Amino acid sequence: MKNNTNLNQTLTCAVLVGLLAGSDSMNAHHGAAAYAAPITTLTATVTAFDWRNPHALIHFDVTDQTGAVASWTAETAGLVILVRAGWHRDVLKPGDRVTVAGRPAINGIHAMLLQRLTFADGRTLTSLIPPK
Repeated sequence: MKNNTNLNQTLTCAVLVGLLAGSDSMNAHHGAAAYAAPITTLTATVTAFDWRNPHALIHFDVTDQTGAVASWTAETAGLVILVRAGWHRDVLKPGDRVTVAGRPAINGIHAMLLQRLTFADGRTLTSLIPPK
């Protein structure tokens, strides 16, 4: 019986060590390796705002100097962080003119990790994701 107790304790310890060792990898999706280091600032028109877990998404159009329109998406911090920073479900509406600053995707797609959003009236909201 004593051997079974030792075996159970050993297995329990091994499972706990495995769970603790794997906890960093469970948070891996919060990494920013897919985004470039320099901040890019774009003048945009909001097309949609998805207030959802785990991260809100801002969809917006950017018009370049030639008149070509590119559709972009910015990923924000988690909703709890956004609420603490003054965001809410209805803070953005389609048609809002904003300036979006963030770290663009390194693979060239029109996506970014949001750092800051500035409204036409000068109000600014941050996503509170620290730059790397």
